[in-house]
Order: sequence, then C-alpha cells, then structure tokens
Amino acid sequence: MSKIFLKDMAYRQARVVLTIIGITLLIALILFLGGIMNGMKIQARQYVDSTGADIWISAKGSGGAFIGFSLLVPEYLAFLRHDKRLAANSVSPLVFAQARPIIRGKAQKAIVVGYKRDKLGGPRHAIVGRMFTPSEFEDYRPQDLPLAEVVVDEKMDLTIGERIMIGGKELKVVGKTKSLMFVLDTPLLFMDIRTAQDVLLDNYLHVNMMIAKSKDNHNVSEIATDLDQQGLIEVRTLDQTLADIIDTYVDEPMKAVMFLEVMLWFTALVLVTMITYVTTLEKTQEIGILKAIGASNHYVMLLILKQVALTSVIGVVFGLILSYLFALFAPIFVRIDPVESVVVSAISFVVCCAGGIGAGLRATLVDPMVAFRGEI
Repeated sequence: MSKIFLKDMAYRQARVVLTIIGITLLIALILFLGGIMNGMKIQARQYVDSTGADIWISAKGSGGAFIGFSLLVPEYLAFLRHDKRLAANSVSPLVFAQARPIIRGKAQKAIVVGYKRDKLGGPRHAIVGRMFTPSEFEDYRPQDLPLAEVVVDEKMDLTIGERIMIGGKELKVVGKTKSLMFVLDTPLLFMDIRTAQDVLLDNYLHVNMMIAKSKDNHNVSEIATDLDQQGLIEVRTLDQTLADIIDTYVDEPMKAVMFLEVMLWFTALVLVTMITYVTTLEKTQEIGILKAIGASNHYVMLLILKQVALTSVIGVVFGLILSYLFALFAPIFVRIDPVESVVVSAISFVVCCAGGIGAGLRATLVDPMVAFRGEI
C-alpha cells in the first residue's frame, strides 16, 4: 500500500510525463525572465561603478545624468575644481550617448563614451592594443581634435586596426577594454572627449555630464544636496544615479515581464489542477475500491498529494537545470541568482501542490459504492 501512488503514476506515465514537461518549461521560463532582469541590473551598474565617481552632475531639469536630455558647458562649471570637498583633479567632463556605428557595412547598437584619458569616466589601460591618443590641450578648442581612434569592448567582434563609422566619420580601433556592457548587452565605445564631441555633436564643445569623486572625510549626500541647491545643475550621488538607471532602463520596461512571471505561476497552478483533477476522475472506481477496503479520506488525500508533490519536485528540478541552460546559450547576458532560484522553486512547488488539493478534495468525496456499481 505504501507504494501504490508510484504504481498508479507508472500506469499513467504518459500523463505524468506531460505534466512534468509542463512544469519544467514554466519554471525554466520564470527563472529565465528573472535572470534577464538580474543581468540588466548588473550591466546597469558595471560602467557607473567602474568610473570611480560618486558625484554625477547633469543639466538643470534633465532628471538625471542618464535619464533626460542634458548638455553642459564645462567652462561654466570650473568652480567645481575649486571645491575643497572634491578630490583633487577628479572633476571630469563626460559624453555618454547612444549611437549607431556602422561596422562592416551594418548598423549596430552601441554607446559612445567620451572622456579625458587622465580623468574619470573610462578605462586607463587597454587589455589588448593601446589606448586612444588624447587631445593636446586641457581646455576646449574647436581645432584641438586628436586622431579619430576608439577603444572597444573585448566582446565586440572587432580587430585592432579595423575601421568603424560613427556620425559619418571614420574611427580606427586601436585597443580593447575589459568587458563593460550597458543594459541588454549594449557595447561601450571609448574615445577622447573631443572625438566624441566631433562625431556626435558636430564639434560643439558641450558634454552630457560632469562627474567627480568626493574626499573620504566628506558626506557625499551633503555635497550633492549643496551643489544641487545652487540652481544651475542637477546633482546625484552614485546610489541615486544607479537607482535612476535601474528604474528607467530595467524596472519600468520590465513591468510586463514581472506580470508575465505571475501569470506563469497561475498557469502552473491551473495546469497541475486540471491534469490532476481529470486523472482523479478517471480513477474514481479505484479510489472507491480503496475506500471500500478501509482507506480513510486522509489516506486518499495523501495519495493524491504524494503524486502531485513528486511530479512537482521532478518538474522543478528539471526546470532549474533547463533555466541555467537557457542562460548559458542566451544571446544576451542572463544571470540567474541561486537564492532567487531556491525561492522560485519553493513558491512553484507550493503553487503546484495547491493545484493538487482540489483534486484531492474531489477524491475524498468518492462514494465507496461505486466500486460495486462499476461506475467510472
């Protein structure tokens, strides 16, 4: 009697296998969608953290450095260099803008990052090749254009010496940097700030933002609040900037995905309930026989739940394995968090078992007399 639920599952193995496949795919999709969001959040942090800046300055009314339209004239913010609360030589101009470079005759997505090589904003060294040639002068002069060179992400399929086109102008790939992707695997193209101004702004001497590093003995939030109150600029801390990016580029566009995750759990509940309920109806006579020979309602309920639990466990385990395979071969960066995997698996198991309760309750209502009347 203790193994009767296994024998019953073996007898209806086709339906059990289909149920497991359904649960497996649902769990894999739930974890995969969560992994996409995790990957986007990680990539949203990668570049911003790599700069070393904790003060981010944009134009007044822009909504933040990465959120709205922002153009600044660096000379107008020269007073920042004399702020004793900021680390020496840390105030840095930055151009950060989406672009459509033409690579081997095909337009691709990318983000141009223009910065001064000896300042914050980008890598100091290339892991392959060399860094770009910097502009000559410290101040901004329209004629001070360096060689049109670019350092690309190592994951881009580009070779040293290859040429790409941005804004109708040709740039030479001179180096590669350690992988720094923005949201949804958007590669970053690093170049001198004057080169970026030339290819994106037609040589206008503006920047998108200014960044800086506070001294260790000063409170970053207080500095940002004080500078913001001057009315000329909007100032964010590193944490505020990251929150803005994640809210704009991840949470807001992924609301539909989060809703889809809930719907997938609901689908798992309905799937298990329907299949288990139909299967229970098919074996009404067997349940009647069990009750006729003395099986209690508790035993019958336990029999159904054991089958549902075992099916759910197998489906969840296979779903975990499949989700990591999806992440491994996905065309974008996906990071499935182990803790999240455990939480999702636990919730999915509970949801699936809840789906079997209805069938179990139906089984307890079977009249033992059906075993003798031959009703199905």
